[in-house]
Amino acid sequence: MMKMNNCVNYLVYNILKTVIISSISICILIFLKTFFFKKFSKKFNYYIWLIIIFRMLFFMFNYSVNFFTDTPQKYFLINNISNLNNNIKEEISISFFILLIFAIGTIIYLYCVLSKYLKFKDLIIDTSFEIENESINNIYHNLLSELNIKQNITLRYTEEPESPAGMGLFKSYILLPDLPYSADEVYWILKHELTHFKNKDILIKFLVVFIKGLYWFNPFVFIMSKKISIDCELCCDESVLNNCSLKEKKSYGMTLLKSIELSNITCSGLLTTEFNKPDLEVRLENIINQKGKSGIISGILIFIITSTSFLEINALETIHKNIPSENKADSEYLGLKFAETIDYTYETAPEKYRKMYEETCKVLGEIPRKSDKIEVSTKSNTTIK
Repeated sequence: MMKMNNCVNYLVYNILKTVIISSISICILIFLKTFFFKKFSKKFNYYIWLIIIFRMLFFMFNYSVNFFTDTPQKYFLINNISNLNNNIKEEISISFFILLIFAIGTIIYLYCVLSKYLKFKDLIIDTSFEIENESINNIYHNLLSELNIKQNITLRYTEEPESPAGMGLFKSYILLPDLPYSADEVYWILKHELTHFKNKDILIKFLVVFIKGLYWFNPFVFIMSKKISIDCELCCDESVLNNCSLKEKKSYGMTLLKSIELSNITCSGLLTTEFNKPDLEVRLENIINQKGKSGIISGILIFIITSTSFLEINALETIHKNIPSENKADSEYLGLKFAETIDYTYETAPEKYRKMYEETCKVLGEIPRKSDKIEVSTKSNTTIK
């Protein structure tokens, strides 16, 4: 029972700690991206979010660093066992209640999003049909070879959504609207969608949804999600146009404009990548601009700084017949004096003190040992371990 309660408290503590750290990190990263990271590539600005995503995913991991290896002698008050037990139960009940609300919210959010996505995907796939146009199929297979994509991605025509899109984490599809696109326009559309798969953007979208499910109560996570969605498209545009001429960039931009013109921009947005996502002005500006710096060093520094949030540094001090910090406040509150005491070990202590000590160990989930020290205050007749 004690171990389970400690586990609940540990999870709640780490969740709350991660919420604070991630919220601050999101705000700092948005600030840096707005004022300092513009000189870096869109790829850097996109993948830098993964540092925060993984920090939030692995919230349960912490590493403690302790100074001083000597194990201090600990003395625990046992004259007020009933109050101690009540405090533990109260703390555990609150932690369990918080964890329960957290879990229920996560389950409800993920169920709503994933069930909606699966229904949408089934509808799209059921209404899609094979592409028999030999020219389009040749362009598609040549792009698979050009981008060195080994993944099995099915290309199909669709009437819904009206924008070119990619979807599917395990069984993947590229959906091309049956609209009057030229061969050049089909080339850019398919290259864009295949680049999304090459960059593992669908996987990242699923990770973001899972993060939103875990931290459904944190508004900063939803702000981060929108920023990641924009950066995803900008990164894809940059990757598609890498080493392209100005003429090719203009052709890509015109294809983007035509795709928006032909569709109604329904924005299905359910774990899919869409060619004509919003933020058109930003994307067109990004198409013309040259690729920025890689920003690898900055990324490494941010990763190192973020990794330190997993560490907890504990300064331990060897105690010689002093009450440690966790019990000192309680003893002072009770008005206890420790100047006049009698020291025993568990093996040599009188029976009544042994029983009191055993009760304390039972509450704390410990096993008495013969060498354990028991200190008895002669003034208040209070036994402490």
